[in-house]
Amino acid sequence: MKTGKCAAVAPWAAALVASLALGGQASATVYNLTYSGVVTSALDSTGEFGLGASLVGMAFTAQVIYDDAKAGASYVGGAYYDNYSGYGAANPVTATILLNGVTRTFGATEGYDDRLDRTLQPGCTLNCTDASFQQHAEDRFTKDGFYTLNYINLGGMSSDGGLSGIAHTAPVFTNPPVDLYAYVNLFTQDTTTLAATHSAAVSVRIDSVTGGVPEPQTWALMLLGFGGAGSVLRRRRAALAA
Repeated sequence: MKTGKCAAVAPWAAALVASLALGGQASATVYNLTYSGVVTSALDSTGEFGLGASLVGMAFTAQVIYDDAKAGASYVGGAYYDNYSGYGAANPVTATILLNGVTRTFGATEGYDDRLDRTLQPGCTLNCTDASFQQHAEDRFTKDGFYTLNYINLGGMSSDGGLSGIAHTAPVFTNPPVDLYAYVNLFTQDTTTLAATHSAAVSVRIDSVTGGVPEPQTWALMLLGFGGAGSVLRRRRAALAA
């Protein structure tokens, strides 16, 4: 009986670990990041976040979903520079914000994740401590005589080495001294009259970035642990029944 149980569990476990190991760094990992902060300036001409609302000082949240291996996305990078971008279905970055009870989603048409860390640049002699990361999600299209450009920029920058790592993962930083920020732009224009029917620009001081997901190997261990725990419980129940 014991041998039969091991034989039943082992193929499942082996298949799981093998599938995760096969993907390695290229496997699709989805990161769910939360940017939290406070509005520092806003020009909401058409009341996109509440007509007549004073947005300065209001809480701001952005939920960013980032796929580090989106099918069709393009990668450009090296020892100290990293950019991952895509259009349409290949866009690796989407974001949903919440401000004054209003939600907006960005990233239907394009987006990118961009990182720079000059501390990794060989032979650097100038500004060697500069580091930054930026995530961008955008919607740009023309429909029924109206041109729309909505986008969000989120990121952080440091000039004293407080930010490190350019891999496509949750950002690694110390805040302060890293300056974290978000900028939101909403704009729609009548292509005939050139009048703006929607217009808002909001700047935010981001106080924290949290989230991320376990590494594939961690997921494997967690799932194996759940399977093992289930097996132990089943054996205990069988013993009690006997």
